[in-house]
Amino acid sequence: MAYTLLLGRFVIRYPDLPNQGPEPDGDTITFNPDDQDVIKGLPRSSRPPKFSGRGNIGIRLEAIDALETHFPKGPTWHQEKQGGEKARDELLHRLGFRDVVFRNHKILSASHDELPGYVLANSIDPNGRVIGFIFAGGTALDDAEVAPPLGAHGDSVTLDGELADRSVNSGLLAEGLVYPAFYGTLPPPLRTHLAAQSRAARQSNLGLWPRSTADPNGPARGVTKETIEDLVIWPKLFRRAVAYFNEGNTNFDGFKAWLRKQARGGDDDEILILEEEGDGEGSGGRLANLHDVVAASGTSLQLQVWPDAIVIEPKRGES
Repeated sequence: MAYTLLLGRFVIRYPDLPNQGPEPDGDTITFNPDDQDVIKGLPRSSRPPKFSGRGNIGIRLEAIDALETHFPKGPTWHQEKQGGEKARDELLHRLGFRDVVFRNHKILSASHDELPGYVLANSIDPNGRVIGFIFAGGTALDDAEVAPPLGAHGDSVTLDGELADRSVNSGLLAEGLVYPAFYGTLPPPLRTHLAAQSRAARQSNLGLWPRSTADPNGPARGVTKETIEDLVIWPKLFRRAVAYFNEGNTNFDGFKAWLRKQARGGDDDEILILEEEGDGEGSGGRLANLHDVVAASGTSLQLQVWPDAIVIEPKRGES
């Protein structure tokens, strides 16, 4: 499983313009690469990589989906603040940032404004962000005295389960701080490995899992536009629900029909439901759409398959 090594620095604050700086969350972080040309050569389905005037680019962490801290679709929405902020804070901590103080979603102060790190990337998403696994520090697997460096900026690196376990992505999954979100571009062996981590966290009631709802353990009830922001549900389902609410809908009686109508726009995601949770090495599974695994009526909402058993087919404008 070849990934492209990107060297650079993770950036969380602009000291000259702190009110205009990055807004990290539990699955995205700003990165300043050593060179842009390598990123411009990564595979993409639509738009090119989106660099800022400072040469920074967003990194969307592969295989995970954190609770939304600020989702600006129509009005700005959020999910349960405790879970979203915990994932965000742990991501920053694992990259080496300490004493981070937030003002709204910007960083007021921290031990560092930026720190060195690296990314193992495999593509550009439809929003112009790099999709990849992120790692703190330099390029050494362990202490530089006992492990060789991964390579130079732009090198091809084989990413297996052992190396993935050193990533921030894996750490957040293993602690149950994020939901899994597996796209078809993630190699099946890695998907199987990471799904097992997420299931272990769920079965051990770690992180957000004791508060998770609208899942195979049971529906979320009493879900309205006013209450959905307090819930812990799969973020992809949350994003679809708030798009539905933004169109003036007040209950879920028409939600599945609405999803079907959104198929061409991508909101009724094409998915592969794996025959066995986390399986992905073979061809087992059945094709479906998101509406096929959702139960919704009145103020009740449920995802009927665990997210680690779903493989999402990427589309334009994916979210």
